[in-house]
Amino acid sequence: MSRATTSKKTKRKTARRASANGTISISDVAKHANVSLGTVSRVLNRHPSVGSDLRKKVLASSRSLGFVPKVSHRCVAVITGRYSPAMPIGYVSAMTSLVSQELASRGMAVELIDIGNIELAYEAHIDGVIGIVFDQRLTELTSIPNLPIVSINKPMVEHGIGSVYADHYQQAEMACKYLLQQGHREIAFMEIERGEWGSCERTAAFCDVMNEAGLIVDPSRICYTIEQPVYDILSRWCQRGVTGILNFSEDVSLEAIHILSNVLSKQIGRDISTISLEDVPIYQYLTPPQTVVRQPLAEMAKIAVDNIIKQVEDKDSTQVIDIKLETQLIERDSVVNLSI
Repeated sequence: MSRATTSKKTKRKTARRASANGTISISDVAKHANVSLGTVSRVLNRHPSVGSDLRKKVLASSRSLGFVPKVSHRCVAVITGRYSPAMPIGYVSAMTSLVSQELASRGMAVELIDIGNIELAYEAHIDGVIGIVFDQRLTELTSIPNLPIVSINKPMVEHGIGSVYADHYQQAEMACKYLLQQGHREIAFMEIERGEWGSCERTAAFCDVMNEAGLIVDPSRICYTIEQPVYDILSRWCQRGVTGILNFSEDVSLEAIHILSNVLSKQIGRDISTISLEDVPIYQYLTPPQTVVRQPLAEMAKIAVDNIIKQVEDKDSTQVIDIKLETQLIERDSVVNLSI
């Protein structure tokens, strides 16, 4: 008999003894999932030969039974997506960093998972999930037993997912009102992608504020940077007399400032006014310093981590948070007062 065969038999005997003593073993997982011990072993070791559906089945059984492979720390998965190479200091990168730092300071291990590989969250060593994504794929994880989930900046309470988010309607409302107060009437609005929750909230606020001011919203002055080149959008707006731009497409903020200043030869804060999203440090040092809408990123990260740790440590907790935070307009020099 080969040494490998003897080793396999020994492991199976050990698993049976553990099960008899009340300890959950891989044998129990195999029985629950109706698969072989070898399949469970390959799944737990992330062997590429195991198909996606079978992997999910085994991992769901593992979690249902409470079987967790030995790890040195509790582990929280941070689900991310839509990184921008043009703006690596944008929202997703900043929030991912803040959440990871907050988790690490609490002694939690962090596993970053791209939304395209969301099935990795089925792994039994994942104790909880924090989502920094904008689509519905996070709801797939609600089928996983005993897995607390918190979403940041996308309300998902109706799906049973705890949520903490900034008031996106307020963001566009205060920014648009500020431009109006500075005498602007020819205002344009820029977003990343239509149809997302945050985008819809801000677009609605922009239209509401303009209509309340008795101004007709020209559909050509609402643009999405995922659909058109930024240069095309900005050059068209400048040709048609736009004086103020609400740029909530934070991934292209620096690109937009560069095009306006260096390509279209507009002096921001004199020829045209801009308000950007997120108060990243570089905005203070541009010429001119940028007026921005600041989201409470650090506070959202802390609330999300506090809640996920509470649920990880108390598996009987049924609390689903739904917390909306206010945002702030930071006035600098990128907006000219036309009413003077």
